[in-house]
Amino acid sequence: MAEAIVSAILPELAAIAIQNAREEWRLVTGVEKEVERLKSNLKAIQCELEDAEEKQFVNKRVQYWLDRFKQVSYDIEDVLDDWKTALHKLQTDGVETSSVKRRKVWPLSSYFSFGTQVARRHDIATRIKEINEELDEIAKDRVRIELIKSEIKQPNRSESTSFVHVSQILGRDEIKEKIISKLLSGPSEEGGCNNIPTITVVGMGGMGKTALSQLIYNDHRIQTHFENKIWVCVSDPFDQRQIAREILGGLNSGSTNLQNPISLESLLNEIREKIEGKKFFFVLDDVWSDRDQDWEPLKAAFQYGMPGSWILVTTRKESVARQMDLSHVFPLKQLPDEMCWSIIAQIAFTGENSDRRGNLEDIGREIAKKCKGLPLAAKTLGDLLRDKQRREEWQNVLSSEIWKSDFAQDIFQPLLLSYYDLPSTIRRCLLYCAIFQKDYRIRKDELIQRWMAQGYLTSADNFGRELEGEGYFKFLAARSFFQDFDNDADGNIRSCKMHDMVHEFVQFLTKYEFVTEKDVHLTLDLSYKKPRHLRLVAGPKGFPMSINSTEKLRSLVVVSLPDNGITNEALQNLFSQSKRLRLLELRLLLQGAEGICCEIGKLIHLRYLCLIDCTDIKYLPEALCELRNLQSLIIRFCPLLKKLPVGIGNLINLRYLSIERCRSVTYYPKGIGKLTSLMRLNRIIVRADRNDAEELSIGDLQHLDLLAGKIYVELEGDAIDGDEAKRAKLHNKIHLKQMYISISPGIKEDEVVQALNPPSNLSVEIVDNQEDWIFRTIIVPLQSGQLGRLKTVISVYLLFTENCKINAYMKFRVSWFMPPHHHFPQSFHHQREDTAKDIVY
Repeated sequence: MAEAIVSAILPELAAIAIQNAREEWRLVTGVEKEVERLKSNLKAIQCELEDAEEKQFVNKRVQYWLDRFKQVSYDIEDVLDDWKTALHKLQTDGVETSSVKRRKVWPLSSYFSFGTQVARRHDIATRIKEINEELDEIAKDRVRIELIKSEIKQPNRSESTSFVHVSQILGRDEIKEKIISKLLSGPSEEGGCNNIPTITVVGMGGMGKTALSQLIYNDHRIQTHFENKIWVCVSDPFDQRQIAREILGGLNSGSTNLQNPISLESLLNEIREKIEGKKFFFVLDDVWSDRDQDWEPLKAAFQYGMPGSWILVTTRKESVARQMDLSHVFPLKQLPDEMCWSIIAQIAFTGENSDRRGNLEDIGREIAKKCKGLPLAAKTLGDLLRDKQRREEWQNVLSSEIWKSDFAQDIFQPLLLSYYDLPSTIRRCLLYCAIFQKDYRIRKDELIQRWMAQGYLTSADNFGRELEGEGYFKFLAARSFFQDFDNDADGNIRSCKMHDMVHEFVQFLTKYEFVTEKDVHLTLDLSYKKPRHLRLVAGPKGFPMSINSTEKLRSLVVVSLPDNGITNEALQNLFSQSKRLRLLELRLLLQGAEGICCEIGKLIHLRYLCLIDCTDIKYLPEALCELRNLQSLIIRFCPLLKKLPVGIGNLINLRYLSIERCRSVTYYPKGIGKLTSLMRLNRIIVRADRNDAEELSIGDLQHLDLLAGKIYVELEGDAIDGDEAKRAKLHNKIHLKQMYISISPGIKEDEVVQALNPPSNLSVEIVDNQEDWIFRTIIVPLQSGQLGRLKTVISVYLLFTENCKINAYMKFRVSWFMPPHHHFPQSFHHQREDTAKDIVY
């Protein structure tokens, strides 16, 4: 992760040097020298970062060194953000160039009177100098801990073989039989390697892909069915000659081409001769490469085998499966807890009598749940428990934070291999997912916005950062870091989850940067942790009135229970300290807080603001419009929110504006028409009958040419003004694909389409008017035993038509909104009352 930070910082430093060289931007004296010194220090350290990140898990001194460097790297990013914000403020506030020329040393304290070092009114040059002094010490220390430039991009991989103790492999009988049945079937007309079909077993590290393949390879039916059977551990880096030599060695151990330096062509020719007209079965285990140029020569040689031959590939990457043969892909899923317990017991009680097992089984079954379905985790836990005889020792394993101990490295080793196979820029994106709680459903678009807020996406092109994030997401999904995908009607991924073991893994790697605090008291002290990203879950004792050591926080996610909200006073205390926040998410029911406090306007580094389930909020302060770096504003399930700030047009960098289930918002302010950077706008209310002085009109969309995807438009008024509709210039919205329009009874559908005159690439659909739905909030306490297995108090929001009586014959809609830290019982989804037409949770 540190390597990715440095890679992002160096271009920013170069930009500073260029800007400072221009007379009109010469804000700080002496900055050139310090910037060059900073660049030199970073480049010198960058060479050793890869080596340090690999060694940190086995060398505490290296881990300490790397943590120090990460902290300094964050400080550098903060300085650069201060610089860019200062320049941007000068530009947008209209400071005249001549006045800047007359005073070349501009007191940045006039712009920055906040933050840790900034609060002491140091200018940027002084802060960079202080950082350089710290970097000097870090650079000296790297010599003492003997860091070297790393040539190996990942830990050494153990080589797999075809040998296996069959009795120790549990839980894979069903998929084993399916694959063997496929292998024993007649010649297939489908071919992944030209004429030779390929079966691909895909799954995350530790899932048991190699063990399953060993079971299949050693099955007596396979041994007698194929004339030639070869097992090759491919691993990484992909070496065509080595793979060819291993295949040839299995076919002909006496070949003279096995040791002598010889061309790939000669090796493949001999393989072709050996397999021609024969039925073979090759297992290519642990494949990582999905490049055509790596596989094409081997495919060409394999096609000479007899029909009925097969290749079995194991991989963690779906892209490898696509390269091979999509028609024969077998995803390997996690084992049930019962099977994990069987694996643990088999290893832990080897040769033991049944009395000891009976005494420990209840604890052992609880320990098995920690495996999260991974056979490797169950095996490792079994090894750990084998020498523990007493019940107290097993209880210690169950109750300890086992995933944060050194033992966790044994379980996480397969995931470390996948992790180090990622480019450094994608690693930090994966690690950021430590901010989520377990089993959280991650919205893909919002995850990309979070990465953008942290500066992980750096493209300067329109939609460049979004496309970059989309590519990163697909890269991680293809390597099994994400799962449980939810797709839209077009097959695009909308949301996903992380496997619990992957979640534990990213938290293990980021335990010093990402912190979760639960059930906190009135005061929370984080000085001993110094986190950069904090997830705070307020429990029955309420939300803390003061939190220490939040000055350098980058992310803050606050979740509160329905009965213990957070007040404006607590928010004001929090915002007054956390001036470095780039991401703020409030998931809570505010008690006695009619609006977000004005202190939020001082969070000038904020890029991402999300308010969810804030049921007491009636307004957002105009101070929010001072957040000129804000890129994403997401407001969801805030039923009493009446309006958006009038000055919202000042948020000139806003790219995403999502207002969802906020039915008290009856109009949008005029300033939204100035947000020319907007790319996504899920819902909008516009006047169709006139160009209003305060409310947004349909014509005000004229400059929002970057709008993309889908948009829901509610047209206000009993008529449509043709000139206003024409002014919207829909023909310039080339990225917009679908527009759903709700109209008042006085407007005819054909008039809308004719007036807007949408281009052929824009699909326009007139939908039912939703304004006959009146939004009302009813708090219903549901105690244990009510409504199936529901165990917690929730809020029930009813949407129903005016004058509608709630009975079995009238139409109404029920929406259940659970606090994000609770789980909705799956069975309740199917226990719908006859009157509930649509349940959303």
